[in-house]
Amino acid sequence: MAENHSELSLSIQVITELLDTIRQSADSLTKRTVTAGFDGFVDTIVRIIRIKDSGQSISTFNEIKEFGEYILSKQGSSFSLELQERSIKLGGNMPIMANAMAQWGPWIHCIGALGFPEIHPIFENMSQRCILHGFTDPGPSTAYEFDDGKILMAEMNKLNQAGWAQILQAIKKDNLVRIFSASDMLCIVNWSEIDSSTEIWKGLLKDIIPSYHNEQKKQIAFFDLSDCSKRKKELVLEALELLKEFGRHCRVILSLNRNEAKLIHEAIFEKKLKDGNEEELDGGSRIRAWLDIETLVLHSSKNSLAIQKTGSCQSQTFYTGTPEISTGAGDHFNAGFCIASLLQLDIQSCIIFANMVAGFYIRTGKSPGWSDLDQWKKEMSLPTK
Repeated sequence: MAENHSELSLSIQVITELLDTIRQSADSLTKRTVTAGFDGFVDTIVRIIRIKDSGQSISTFNEIKEFGEYILSKQGSSFSLELQERSIKLGGNMPIMANAMAQWGPWIHCIGALGFPEIHPIFENMSQRCILHGFTDPGPSTAYEFDDGKILMAEMNKLNQAGWAQILQAIKKDNLVRIFSASDMLCIVNWSEIDSSTEIWKGLLKDIIPSYHNEQKKQIAFFDLSDCSKRKKELVLEALELLKEFGRHCRVILSLNRNEAKLIHEAIFEKKLKDGNEEELDGGSRIRAWLDIETLVLHSSKNSLAIQKTGSCQSQTFYTGTPEISTGAGDHFNAGFCIASLLQLDIQSCIIFANMVAGFYIRTGKSPGWSDLDQWKKEMSLPTK
Protein backbone atom coordinates (compact mmCIF):
# COMPACT_ATOMS: atom_id res chain seq x y z
CA MET A 1 0.00 0.00 0.00
CA ALA A 2 1.14 3.57 -0.70
CA GLU A 3 2.42 5.38 2.35
CA ASN A 4 0.89 8.58 3.74
CA HIS A 5 -2.64 7.83 2.61
CA SER A 6 -5.27 10.45 3.37
CA GLU A 7 -9.03 10.53 2.91
CA LEU A 8 -10.23 14.03 2.22
CA SER A 9 -13.02 15.56 4.28
CA LEU A 10 -14.63 18.16 2.06
CA SER A 11 -16.23 21.35 3.32
CA ILE A 12 -17.41 24.62 1.84
CA GLN A 13 -14.18 26.17 3.14
CA VAL A 14 -11.99 23.60 1.35
CA ILE A 15 -13.90 24.07 -1.92
CA THR A 16 -13.89 27.88 -1.65
CA GLU A 17 -10.14 28.00 -0.98
CA LEU A 18 -9.46 25.75 -3.95
CA LEU A 19 -11.63 27.83 -6.27
CA ASP A 20 -9.86 30.98 -5.08
CA THR A 21 -6.49 29.38 -5.86
CA ILE A 22 -7.71 28.40 -9.33
CA ARG A 23 -9.11 31.91 -9.90
CA GLN A 24 -5.77 33.53 -8.99
CA SER A 25 -4.08 31.37 -11.62
CA ALA A 26 -6.25 32.45 -14.56
CA ASP A 27 -3.49 34.34 -16.35
CA SER A 28 -0.99 31.49 -16.06
CA LEU A 29 -3.37 29.03 -17.70
CA THR A 30 -3.70 31.20 -20.81
CA LYS A 31 0.05 30.74 -21.29
CA ARG A 32 -0.15 26.94 -21.20
CA THR A 33 -0.36 24.71 -24.29
CA VAL A 34 -1.63 21.14 -24.48
CA THR A 35 -1.58 18.58 -27.30
CA ALA A 36 -4.34 15.95 -27.25
CA GLY A 37 -5.26 12.95 -29.43
CA PHE A 38 -6.46 10.91 -31.23
CA ASP A 39 -10.15 9.97 -31.57
CA GLY A 40 -13.32 11.76 -32.65
CA PHE A 41 -16.99 10.81 -32.91
CA VAL A 42 -20.38 12.36 -33.54
CA ASP A 43 -22.46 11.37 -30.50
CA THR A 44 -26.23 10.90 -30.50
CA ILE A 45 -27.45 10.90 -26.89
CA VAL A 46 -30.65 8.90 -26.36
CA ARG A 47 -32.91 7.44 -23.70
CA ILE A 48 -34.76 4.16 -24.32
CA ILE A 49 -38.54 4.47 -23.98
CA ARG A 50 -40.22 1.80 -21.85
CA ILE A 51 -43.83 3.02 -21.70
CA LYS A 52 -45.64 5.54 -23.89
CA ASP A 53 -49.35 6.35 -23.52
CA SER A 54 -51.81 7.86 -25.98
CA GLY A 55 -51.12 11.32 -24.62
CA GLN A 56 -47.48 10.91 -25.59
CA SER A 57 -46.40 10.84 -21.94
CA ILE A 58 -43.36 8.57 -21.70
CA SER A 59 -41.21 6.80 -19.16
CA THR A 60 -37.74 5.51 -19.92
CA PHE A 61 -35.50 2.76 -18.60
CA ASN A 62 -33.64 4.37 -15.71
CA GLU A 63 -31.27 1.56 -14.72
CA ILE A 64 -29.06 -0.69 -16.84
CA LYS A 65 -30.16 -3.75 -14.85
CA GLU A 66 -33.81 -2.90 -15.52
CA PHE A 67 -33.10 -2.69 -19.26
CA GLY A 68 -31.08 -5.92 -19.22
CA GLU A 69 -33.86 -7.81 -17.45
CA TYR A 70 -36.37 -6.49 -20.00
CA ILE A 71 -34.24 -7.83 -22.86
CA LEU A 72 -33.86 -11.23 -21.17
CA SER A 73 -37.63 -11.41 -20.69
CA LYS A 74 -38.03 -11.22 -24.47
CA GLN A 75 -35.73 -14.18 -25.15
CA GLY A 76 -37.10 -16.38 -27.93
CA SER A 77 -39.18 -13.60 -29.48
CA SER A 78 -38.72 -10.42 -31.47
CA PHE A 79 -39.41 -6.97 -30.05
CA SER A 80 -38.87 -3.31 -30.85
CA LEU A 81 -37.95 -0.26 -28.80
CA GLU A 82 -38.25 3.46 -29.42
CA LEU A 83 -35.46 5.94 -28.69
CA GLN A 84 -35.90 9.44 -27.33
CA GLU A 85 -33.15 11.59 -28.84
CA ARG A 86 -31.74 14.03 -26.28
CA SER A 87 -29.00 15.69 -28.33
CA ILE A 88 -26.43 15.32 -31.09
CA LYS A 89 -23.03 16.58 -30.06
CA LEU A 90 -19.31 16.27 -30.58
CA GLY A 91 -17.99 13.02 -29.19
CA GLY A 92 -14.87 11.05 -28.43
CA ASN A 93 -12.70 11.17 -25.34
CA MET A 94 -10.23 13.62 -26.84
CA PRO A 95 -12.68 16.25 -28.21
CA ILE A 96 -14.84 16.25 -25.07
CA MET A 97 -11.84 16.41 -22.73
CA ALA A 98 -10.03 19.05 -24.82
CA ASN A 99 -13.12 21.26 -25.07
CA ALA A 100 -13.65 21.00 -21.30
CA MET A 101 -10.02 21.97 -20.62
CA ALA A 102 -10.19 24.90 -23.04
CA GLN A 103 -12.90 26.56 -20.92
CA TRP A 104 -10.14 27.37 -18.40
CA GLY A 105 -7.79 29.08 -20.83
CA PRO A 106 -5.01 26.85 -22.20
CA TRP A 107 -4.49 26.41 -25.92
CA ILE A 108 -5.27 22.84 -26.99
CA HIS A 109 -3.91 21.28 -30.18
CA CYS A 110 -6.50 18.60 -31.00
CA ILE A 111 -5.21 15.85 -33.31
CA GLY A 112 -7.92 13.38 -34.14
CA ALA A 113 -10.70 11.99 -36.30
CA LEU A 114 -12.18 15.44 -36.71
CA GLY A 115 -12.72 15.28 -40.47
CA PHE A 116 -10.31 15.23 -43.38
CA PRO A 117 -9.55 17.11 -45.53
CA GLU A 118 -12.22 19.42 -44.04
CA ILE A 119 -13.12 19.60 -40.35
CA HIS A 120 -16.57 18.12 -39.64
CA PRO A 121 -19.10 20.88 -38.76
CA ILE A 122 -19.91 19.32 -35.34
CA PHE A 123 -16.39 20.15 -34.12
CA GLU A 124 -16.60 23.77 -35.20
CA ASN A 125 -18.60 24.31 -32.00
CA MET A 126 -15.52 23.61 -29.90
CA SER A 127 -13.81 26.38 -27.96
CA GLN A 128 -11.85 28.89 -30.01
CA ARG A 129 -8.84 27.89 -27.91
CA CYS A 130 -8.93 24.44 -29.50
CA ILE A 131 -6.72 24.24 -32.59
CA LEU A 132 -8.09 21.43 -34.75
CA HIS A 133 -5.95 19.02 -36.78
CA GLY A 134 -7.97 16.30 -38.52
CA PHE A 135 -6.42 13.23 -40.16
CA THR A 136 -9.55 11.16 -40.89
CA ASP A 137 -13.33 11.36 -40.54
CA PRO A 138 -15.17 10.80 -37.24
CA GLY A 139 -17.28 7.75 -36.55
CA PRO A 140 -20.93 7.89 -35.46
CA SER A 141 -21.67 6.84 -31.88
CA THR A 142 -24.92 6.32 -29.99
CA ALA A 143 -24.95 6.73 -26.21
CA TYR A 144 -27.83 4.95 -24.47
CA GLU A 145 -28.05 6.80 -21.16
CA PHE A 146 -29.40 5.57 -17.82
CA ASP A 147 -29.36 7.12 -14.36
CA ASP A 148 -26.67 4.66 -13.26
CA GLY A 149 -24.47 4.58 -16.38
CA LYS A 150 -24.53 4.36 -20.15
CA ILE A 151 -24.04 2.00 -23.07
CA LEU A 152 -21.93 3.39 -25.91
CA MET A 153 -22.14 1.84 -29.36
CA ALA A 154 -19.76 3.26 -31.94
CA GLU A 155 -19.07 2.68 -35.62
CA MET A 156 -15.38 3.21 -36.28
CA ASN A 157 -15.66 3.67 -40.06
CA LYS A 158 -12.47 5.28 -41.39
CA LEU A 159 -10.90 5.64 -37.94
CA ASN A 160 -9.85 1.99 -37.86
CA GLN A 161 -8.14 2.35 -41.22
CA ALA A 162 -6.18 5.44 -40.19
CA GLY A 163 -2.90 5.20 -38.30
CA TRP A 164 0.48 6.83 -37.83
CA ALA A 165 1.14 7.07 -41.59
CA GLN A 166 -2.10 9.01 -42.10
CA ILE A 167 -1.26 11.38 -39.23
CA LEU A 168 2.19 12.07 -40.71
CA GLN A 169 0.67 12.59 -44.15
CA ALA A 170 -2.06 14.94 -42.95
CA ILE A 171 -0.09 17.01 -40.42
CA LYS A 172 3.58 16.44 -41.40
CA LYS A 173 6.39 15.36 -39.11
CA ASP A 174 8.04 18.79 -38.74
CA ASN A 175 4.72 20.33 -37.72
CA LEU A 176 4.08 17.52 -35.23
CA VAL A 177 7.51 18.04 -33.64
CA ARG A 178 6.79 21.77 -33.37
CA ILE A 179 3.36 21.18 -31.80
CA PHE A 180 4.50 18.51 -29.33
CA SER A 181 7.72 20.24 -28.29
CA ALA A 182 5.90 23.49 -27.48
CA SER A 183 3.34 21.75 -25.25
CA ASP A 184 3.33 21.77 -21.46
CA MET A 185 1.19 18.62 -21.41
CA LEU A 186 0.27 15.72 -23.68
CA CYS A 187 -3.17 14.09 -23.34
CA ILE A 188 -3.27 10.70 -25.07
CA VAL A 189 -6.63 9.03 -24.60
CA ASN A 190 -8.89 6.21 -25.84
CA TRP A 191 -6.28 3.60 -26.67
CA SER A 192 -8.89 0.84 -26.59
CA GLU A 193 -11.26 2.00 -29.35
CA ILE A 194 -8.69 2.84 -32.03
CA ASP A 195 -7.17 -0.21 -33.72
CA SER A 196 -4.01 1.71 -34.61
CA SER A 197 -3.44 3.20 -31.13
CA THR A 198 -0.36 1.09 -30.42
CA GLU A 199 1.09 1.99 -33.83
CA ILE A 200 0.47 5.70 -33.12
CA TRP A 201 2.13 5.44 -29.69
CA LYS A 202 5.16 3.75 -31.27
CA GLY A 203 5.32 6.51 -33.87
CA LEU A 204 5.36 9.18 -31.17
CA LEU A 205 8.12 7.37 -29.28
CA LYS A 206 10.20 6.82 -32.43
CA ASP A 207 9.67 9.94 -34.56
CA ILE A 208 8.53 12.80 -32.31
CA ILE A 209 9.25 12.80 -28.58
CA PRO A 210 12.98 11.80 -28.67
CA SER A 211 13.70 14.68 -31.06
CA TYR A 212 13.01 17.27 -28.36
CA HIS A 213 13.08 15.30 -25.08
CA ASN A 214 14.56 17.29 -22.20
CA GLU A 215 15.62 15.17 -19.22
CA GLN A 216 15.72 18.25 -16.98
CA LYS A 217 12.21 19.43 -17.85
CA LYS A 218 9.94 16.50 -18.55
CA GLN A 219 6.48 17.13 -19.97
CA ILE A 220 3.37 15.87 -18.23
CA ALA A 221 1.83 13.05 -20.29
CA PHE A 222 -1.73 12.16 -19.30
CA PHE A 223 -3.16 8.82 -20.48
CA ASP A 224 -6.62 7.25 -20.34
CA LEU A 225 -6.85 3.81 -21.96
CA SER A 226 -10.69 3.63 -21.88
CA ASP A 227 -12.54 0.32 -21.63
CA CYS A 228 -10.11 -2.47 -22.61
CA SER A 229 -12.68 -5.27 -22.32
CA LYS A 230 -12.62 -6.16 -26.02
CA ARG A 231 -8.82 -6.07 -26.30
CA LYS A 232 -6.74 -9.23 -25.95
CA LYS A 233 -4.50 -9.49 -22.92
CA GLU A 234 -1.27 -9.48 -24.97
CA LEU A 235 -2.31 -6.24 -26.68
CA VAL A 236 -3.09 -4.61 -23.32
CA LEU A 237 0.31 -5.66 -21.98
CA GLU A 238 2.03 -4.28 -25.09
CA ALA A 239 0.37 -0.91 -24.51
CA LEU A 240 1.40 -0.96 -20.85
CA GLU A 241 5.02 -1.63 -21.83
CA LEU A 242 4.84 1.43 -24.08
CA LEU A 243 3.54 3.42 -21.11
CA LYS A 244 6.74 2.48 -19.29
CA GLU A 245 8.72 3.86 -22.22
CA PHE A 246 6.72 7.11 -22.17
CA GLY A 247 7.66 7.27 -18.49
CA ARG A 248 11.32 7.53 -19.43
CA HIS A 249 10.57 10.70 -21.40
CA CYS A 250 7.60 12.21 -19.52
CA ARG A 251 5.91 12.54 -16.14
CA VAL A 252 3.16 10.02 -16.77
CA ILE A 253 -0.33 10.20 -15.24
CA LEU A 254 -2.61 7.23 -15.96
CA SER A 255 -6.34 7.59 -15.30
CA LEU A 256 -8.54 4.49 -14.97
CA ASN A 257 -12.11 3.93 -13.93
CA ARG A 258 -12.94 1.02 -11.63
CA ASN A 259 -13.69 -1.43 -14.48
CA GLU A 260 -10.49 -0.50 -16.34
CA ALA A 261 -8.41 -0.87 -13.18
CA LYS A 262 -9.73 -4.40 -12.69
CA LEU A 263 -8.86 -5.34 -16.27
CA ILE A 264 -5.36 -3.86 -16.04
CA HIS A 265 -4.66 -5.49 -12.68
CA GLU A 266 -5.73 -8.90 -13.98
CA ALA A 267 -3.66 -8.51 -17.16
CA ILE A 268 -0.50 -7.66 -15.19
CA PHE A 269 -0.82 -9.85 -12.11
CA GLU A 270 -3.28 -12.55 -13.31
CA LYS A 271 -5.34 -11.81 -10.24
CA LYS A 272 -8.78 -10.24 -10.01
CA LEU A 273 -9.09 -6.95 -8.12
CA LYS A 274 -11.89 -7.09 -5.56
CA ASP A 275 -14.26 -4.24 -4.76
CA GLY A 276 -13.61 -2.03 -1.74
CA ASN A 277 -11.51 1.07 -1.08
CA GLU A 278 -8.70 -0.80 0.67
CA GLU A 279 -8.39 -3.40 -2.10
CA GLU A 280 -8.48 -0.71 -4.80
CA LEU A 281 -5.76 1.25 -3.02
CA ASP A 282 -3.54 -1.82 -2.73
CA GLY A 283 -4.20 -2.87 -6.32
CA GLY A 284 -3.69 0.64 -7.65
CA SER A 285 -0.41 0.91 -5.78
CA ARG A 286 0.76 -2.35 -7.38
CA ILE A 287 -0.21 -1.12 -10.85
CA ARG A 288 1.59 2.22 -10.39
CA ALA A 289 4.74 0.53 -9.09
CA TRP A 290 4.77 -2.01 -11.93
CA LEU A 291 4.42 0.75 -14.53
CA ASP A 292 6.88 2.97 -12.63
CA ILE A 293 4.85 6.08 -13.45
CA GLU A 294 4.41 9.28 -11.45
CA THR A 295 0.68 9.13 -10.75
CA LEU A 296 -2.16 6.63 -11.04
CA VAL A 297 -5.72 7.94 -10.77
CA LEU A 298 -8.70 5.66 -10.10
CA HIS A 299 -12.18 7.13 -10.37
CA SER A 300 -15.77 5.95 -10.06
CA SER A 301 -19.15 7.63 -9.73
CA LYS A 302 -18.85 7.91 -5.92
CA ASN A 303 -15.14 7.83 -5.06
CA SER A 304 -11.82 8.91 -6.59
CA LEU A 305 -8.27 7.96 -5.67
CA ALA A 306 -4.83 9.29 -6.66
CA ILE A 307 -1.66 7.31 -5.97
CA GLN A 308 1.97 8.42 -6.15
CA LYS A 309 5.17 6.78 -4.90
CA THR A 310 5.21 8.96 -1.78
CA GLY A 311 1.56 8.67 -0.85
CA SER A 312 -2.06 8.69 -1.91
CA CYS A 313 -5.35 10.42 -1.27
CA GLN A 314 -9.00 9.74 -1.95
CA SER A 315 -12.17 11.78 -1.96
CA GLN A 316 -15.88 11.33 -2.42
CA THR A 317 -17.36 12.69 -5.63
CA PHE A 318 -20.30 15.07 -6.06
CA TYR A 319 -22.59 12.18 -6.93
CA THR A 320 -26.19 12.64 -8.01
CA GLY A 321 -28.73 9.91 -8.71
CA THR A 322 -30.47 12.03 -11.35
CA PRO A 323 -27.78 13.15 -13.81
CA GLU A 324 -28.58 15.63 -16.55
CA ILE A 325 -26.01 13.81 -18.69
CA SER A 326 -23.48 11.04 -18.06
CA THR A 327 -21.74 10.70 -21.44
CA GLY A 328 -18.47 12.59 -21.07
CA ALA A 329 -18.39 12.56 -17.26
CA GLY A 330 -15.06 10.72 -17.17
CA ASP A 331 -13.61 13.09 -19.76
CA HIS A 332 -14.59 16.06 -17.60
CA PHE A 333 -13.02 14.39 -14.56
CA ASN A 334 -9.82 14.00 -16.57
CA ALA A 335 -10.02 17.60 -17.78
CA GLY A 336 -10.28 18.89 -14.22
CA PHE A 337 -7.35 16.77 -13.09
CA CYS A 338 -5.23 18.02 -16.00
CA ILE A 339 -6.07 21.69 -15.38
CA ALA A 340 -5.06 21.35 -11.73
CA SER A 341 -1.89 19.50 -12.79
CA LEU A 342 -1.00 22.30 -15.21
CA LEU A 343 -1.22 24.66 -12.23
CA GLN A 344 1.15 22.34 -10.34
CA LEU A 345 -1.35 21.81 -7.53
CA ASP A 346 -0.87 18.88 -5.15
CA ILE A 347 -2.71 15.64 -5.89
CA GLN A 348 -5.30 16.34 -3.19
CA SER A 349 -6.31 19.55 -4.96
CA CYS A 350 -6.15 17.78 -8.34
CA ILE A 351 -8.55 15.04 -7.23
CA ILE A 352 -11.01 17.51 -5.66
CA PHE A 353 -11.05 19.77 -8.71
CA ALA A 354 -11.47 16.77 -11.04
CA ASN A 355 -14.52 15.67 -9.03
CA MET A 356 -15.90 19.20 -9.08
CA VAL A 357 -15.62 19.61 -12.86
CA ALA A 358 -17.23 16.21 -13.45
CA GLY A 359 -19.93 16.86 -10.85
CA PHE A 360 -20.90 20.22 -12.32
CA TYR A 361 -21.09 18.74 -15.83
CA ILE A 362 -23.20 15.75 -14.75
CA ARG A 363 -25.66 17.99 -12.87
CA THR A 364 -25.99 20.77 -15.46
CA GLY A 365 -24.96 19.26 -18.80
CA LYS A 366 -22.47 22.12 -19.20
CA SER A 367 -18.67 22.21 -19.24
CA PRO A 368 -17.78 24.66 -16.45
CA GLY A 369 -15.37 27.58 -16.83
CA TRP A 370 -14.44 30.86 -15.20
CA SER A 371 -17.94 32.33 -15.57
CA ASP A 372 -19.37 29.44 -13.56
CA LEU A 373 -17.32 29.87 -10.40
CA ASP A 374 -20.01 31.79 -8.55
CA GLN A 375 -22.79 29.50 -9.78
CA TRP A 376 -20.71 26.51 -8.68
CA LYS A 377 -21.47 26.86 -5.00
CA LYS A 378 -25.20 27.03 -5.75
CA GLU A 379 -25.23 24.02 -8.07
CA MET A 380 -22.91 21.78 -6.08
CA SER A 381 -23.77 20.15 -2.79
CA LEU A 382 -21.20 18.48 -0.59
CA PRO A 383 -20.95 14.72 -0.93
CA THR A 384 -22.75 12.69 1.69
CA LYS A 385 -21.70 9.33 3.05
